Amino acid sequence: MRHDTPSSHTMPFTQTQLADIVDKYHKDGYVVVDGLIPDELYAPLCEAADEVTDKARAHTWGQVRMVGKQFPPWTEGDDVWGVQNIMHPELGKPIFAEWYGSDDLLDVSAALMGVERKDMQFELFNILVNPLEKDYALSWHRDDVKATATPEEEEEALKIKHYGIQWNAALYDDACLSAVPASHRRIRTPEERKANLEGGDMPGAQNLDLKKGQTVFYNNNILHVGKYNLAVKRRTLHGCYGSPPSGDTSRARNILQHGLDYTTDPGFRGSVPASLHPMLDRLNGLQADMQGKPQVYSQDD
Repeated sequence: MRHDTPSSHTMPFTQTQLADIVDKYHKDGYVVVDGLIPDELYAPLCEAADEVTDKARAHTWGQVRMVGKQFPPWTEGDDVWGVQNIMHPELGKPIFAEWYGSDDLLDVSAALMGVERKDMQFELFNILVNPLEKDYALSWHRDDVKATATPEEEEEALKIKHYGIQWNAALYDDACLSAVPASHRRIRTPEERKANLEGGDMPGAQNLDLKKGQTVFYNNNILHVGKYNLAVKRRTLHGCYGSPPSGDTSRARNILQHGLDYTTDPGFRGSVPASLHPMLDRLNGLQADMQGKPQVYSQDD
């Protein structure tokens, strides 16, 4: 089902419910929302997720996240913990773009960013999967603040508005993500900094358990970590949208290292729902603006 006119449908939440979702997100740095994967899309999404995961594991799809490394580029290894760029036309799974452009998901995301849908930007869409060879855990991190940042650097970084929303949508029950509530609004304590840099227990951490079909939206500067259990099937849709003001290129440091060149192919635009066309045009404008310019990324390990 494709919608040509944004927000031409009935929201699944009342305005009061939506306000509560937004308030919880800003207070805690995350919020879990039910019902954003429609029943009719659930089985096709599961099937498509299995197919692209099989390709990644068989190394017939090369845009993957490899066990042993947390951030791009992923160039070495055999075991996979994520599949990148699942809307890429070479994967041939339009169901992913259909859900990424679905009204309810876009409307909730816009509300959490405090913008209109017309202000949103097309960005990343990946799948997080269980490894097959061994359990794997990322280190505690903020996506846009390096662990080595001094308290002064961290304070400055947390003041920067990053014009984006990130989410995990679980196709199966998922207990992989943990976070420290409200940590997106303050610098780390000495104990948190130690756990961030050296590993070990993180004070105040909470497990953000998802039931199948639930979506957690989170500020990517909350202290968070993913732990991957090889024995538990994981197919969790993981993506983000942006909402940068006109001329603002700050999202580039967060997203372009994931390789979004495929979106600039003129044929790609026609393969995605019309709801995504303005968003895609914004992304491709950003990529054109950054062409040939030096780019520093948020993370480099």
